[in-house]
Amino acid sequence: MKKILSTTIVLGLIFISLSSKAQSNKCATMTILNERIEKDPAILLRMQQSEIETQKWISANRSAKKTQVLVSIPVVVHVLYNNPTQNISTAQIQSQIDILNDDFGLFNSDSLDNSHPFWQYTADTEIEFCLATRDPNGNATSGITRTYTDSLSFIGDGNEKYTATGGEDNWDPTKYLNIWVCDLSASGGTLGYAAFPSDLVSDPDEDGVVINYTAFGDIGTATAPNDLGRTGTHEVGHWLNLSHIWGDTICGDDFVADTEIAEDANYGCPTFPHNANSTCGSGVNGEMYMNYMDYVDDYCMVMFTFDQGTRMQSALNGDRAGLLTSLGCSSPSTINEVLLENTFNIYPNPSNGNFIINAQLTKNENVSITLYNLVGAKIQQFDNVNNYPFLMSLNDLPNGSYFIKFNSGNNTITKKVFVSK
Repeated sequence: MKKILSTTIVLGLIFISLSSKAQSNKCATMTILNERIEKDPAILLRMQQSEIETQKWISANRSAKKTQVLVSIPVVVHVLYNNPTQNISTAQIQSQIDILNDDFGLFNSDSLDNSHPFWQYTADTEIEFCLATRDPNGNATSGITRTYTDSLSFIGDGNEKYTATGGEDNWDPTKYLNIWVCDLSASGGTLGYAAFPSDLVSDPDEDGVVINYTAFGDIGTATAPNDLGRTGTHEVGHWLNLSHIWGDTICGDDFVADTEIAEDANYGCPTFPHNANSTCGSGVNGEMYMNYMDYVDDYCMVMFTFDQGTRMQSALNGDRAGLLTSLGCSSPSTINEVLLENTFNIYPNPSNGNFIINAQLTKNENVSITLYNLVGAKIQQFDNVNNYPFLMSLNDLPNGSYFIKFNSGNNTITKKVFVSK
């Protein structure tokens, strides 16, 4: 099995990986990233810093992976169409959401048999998805936008992400997973591509996933051998900071410890064991070609590993932490949680451990205040709080990030605080 290397070596491998072109345009994520780095080398520096933080988080939280809190990610699907066929149905869109939930939650019916040698690494990532029910303004939504475009096809250069260039602007990328579904035939056969978490701050308008309408979901326009929705699973994996299992270079590193080292991308549906005892160092069971982050056909990719799940959780507690407090999966109600969010103020934040909480409530009501660590374990709880300012002392806790949940009646809001002594 691969090992997580030192920070210095990891940074070197990032550079090597990004300088090597993939042999297929099935997924254009790395090809597009390379082109962007050539124009802006600072992208590579951001990725390197992000990787340092990722490895720190993984080292601190790997043992807690089985106690992770289920994270719900709100999804908005932007359908771009030039003809009626491209304007895919709501049922097809829902089929893709269902597939994401099955694949990330290990509910997929085609998962490995428990007698398979790689079954022991197969994981429920503790991540689920919903079509957004609330838009960024707090209004009810179907989680779907439909936009007629004059563009006969897109080439995968980002134009599909902007209303001004025939696409559709994304929703707040810190709170939603944006997926554009369009015709990518002009790109030369690309099925999809994604943005990595490290670019969220510098290029928020570019954040999200783009998928060809013929590789989305498992009904309607979905076309074999890419008709089981696994392009979506693969690209969302990138969006949550997963690399291809071969590290995008010969015998490369994907920065995941429990995926078997791979010589290169695999295609079609190899026979197990594939490329066993290779010169790259694979074991007797060969390469993990059935992983969602390879290039095999949809019906042959069936698994994420535990460490891939931990890496994605790291993204959700790092660059994509805004999703943890998103209201996108909540139903609009008569009591506006957006207003509730502004009701509670915490300062200073970051703090050396002493936080002051102020509240502006419309009536005298008791509030429950609960403190959690990053993996969802309850640390402290204060019931029937109704006097403000309220002092919360965290002096006995180590430096790091924590979540404070406020419960007022039927409404709940969560805010993140940072202890830095």
